Amino acid sequence: MPRRLRAHKNSEAKLSDKQYEARTRALHALARMRRDSMSIQAASKEEGTTPATVKKYLPAALRRSKSGHWIATKSDRYVRLLSLPGAHGPVIVRARGSKEAQFASAYLASLSRWARTEKPYELASFHGKKVGGFELITASRTLKALGDAGLLQIDSLYAALKDTV
Repeated sequence: MPRRLRAHKNSEAKLSDKQYEARTRALHALARMRRDSMSIQAASKEEGTTPATVKKYLPAALRRSKSGHWIATKSDRYVRLLSLPGAHGPVIVRARGSKEAQFASAYLASLSRWARTEKPYELASFHGKKVGGFELITASRTLKALGDAGLLQIDSLYAALKDTV
């Protein structure tokens, strides 16, 4: 008999729009804690949320240090809804974990550099790679067509609305 997986109580499907936005701010604060080595108080303040909200939505991504301070773990397995360029415009994908989200962020940074320079080597390391089962676009011809049509949006990584999935 296959093992039945229970949905986590904070899965994005069960969250209201307000809760979804709070969870997204908590994810941003967690990323800031990791990237800038910030405390939970400073990171949550920068992202417009509270430490309690970060602890509520992302408890497995935090641990206490020996001195009693909350610190971010190196990675986590929380699912994030990300917006990536697709063949016909932005596509919402489910990134499973912080490492996959960091990979998607690196892709968008490289895509931004490509948009300025149009040098194909900017995207070479992402050729054939996937995020959340979605293959990343690295073909210059496709990306130019998306840019000309105004469909190449690389300003935000996280999906704005949860209902788009």
